[in-house]
Amino acid sequence: MDEEQRRVLSSAAKTAWSYVKRNYSASSGMVKSLDTWEYVTIWDIASMAAAYHSAHGLQLISDSDYHNRMTRLLQTLETTALYDNAAFNKLYAARSGSMVDRANNVSTRGYGWSALDLGRFLVWMAIVTKTDPALAPEVQRVIGRLKLDRLVKDGYLMGANVDTRDQKHHEYQEGRLGYEQYSAEGFALWGARAEHALEFSANGTPVDVFGVPVLADKRGSDLLTSEPFIMMGMELGWTRVDWEVQARNVLAAQRARYNRTGTITMLSEDAVPVKPAYFYYYLLHSDGKDFVVRTPTGDLDASYPRWVSTKAAFGWHALFPSDYTWSAVRAVLPAGASGSGWTAGVYERSRRPTPGFNLNTAAIVLEAAYYAQRGCALIRPSCS
Repeated sequence: MDEEQRRVLSSAAKTAWSYVKRNYSASSGMVKSLDTWEYVTIWDIASMAAAYHSAHGLQLISDSDYHNRMTRLLQTLETTALYDNAAFNKLYAARSGSMVDRANNVSTRGYGWSALDLGRFLVWMAIVTKTDPALAPEVQRVIGRLKLDRLVKDGYLMGANVDTRDQKHHEYQEGRLGYEQYSAEGFALWGARAEHALEFSANGTPVDVFGVPVLADKRGSDLLTSEPFIMMGMELGWTRVDWEVQARNVLAAQRARYNRTGTITMLSEDAVPVKPAYFYYYLLHSDGKDFVVRTPTGDLDASYPRWVSTKAAFGWHALFPSDYTWSAVRAVLPAGASGSGWTAGVYERSRRPTPGFNLNTAAIVLEAAYYAQRGCALIRPSCS
């Protein structure tokens, strides 16, 4: 990576931090997921930890600022209500740290947990513990509240939900190829091994995407996109060969689409605040179809937005820099041109920025800049 590229990443990180700083709540240690949304998932909370850690490593904030933010967040997580006294609820109020229900009202019950979201949180709690031992006791107290054994069953990760019809607690296998393995790695770091969820081979089936071999999910309802592979590479490194092979092929298939169509392709899940869903998955492959956009409920429609993802562009360039990834980074720069934060990206055709800044994009941009500066996985205390 040359000096110009490093300057762009450094500037991008400052723009990302401006969003985090603006939406920070000192009372809870939390950051709003959107400028216009007062609530956060446990995935978002992991992104907060990632943003604080990376900003500190990049010297965007001081030691004391970092510790104040992280300590306040951990204190909130030590006391906030859990769902079913087992795991963090699916949603919390950012300013107070209070558990909320589906209608965003403060709740003593909540409405379920996401094992995938919790897996990302566990990854980041492990990173904090290993890189800053002074915070380890507080992290241990937070993790000690969780009943991780309830979230692993028969080798898989289990989500939980309060059914809207009967209001009863239901549990279900959660995760598809990519996200499933990444989140299972987080559980494994804390001694809760979901053996089948960890292995790509358990449910992987080979498919060809524009001439590139990748593993799809034989169970269907694939969520095959860049995000889990980028996070795995930057945060934990390639703990097994199959992780890196699949990651490189997921990127290669996106480049193959560019070679065939001339459309810069960088896929991810993103908050794209346009109707009908306001959040979309841009997928490499799903249920036998390549390069599709779907909603969290699984709906597919040709009218859904297609965008070049800011997270994917910066993340892939940090991991596997090339002329192609650099062209993608340059393509998404309008998404951060205001200096106030990063939107999800730019629309594929018009190259206009998607609307609305968001926390998760800011966190991955900060991670990418810090990873590029360090040159090794963020869980490692040093790269020597």
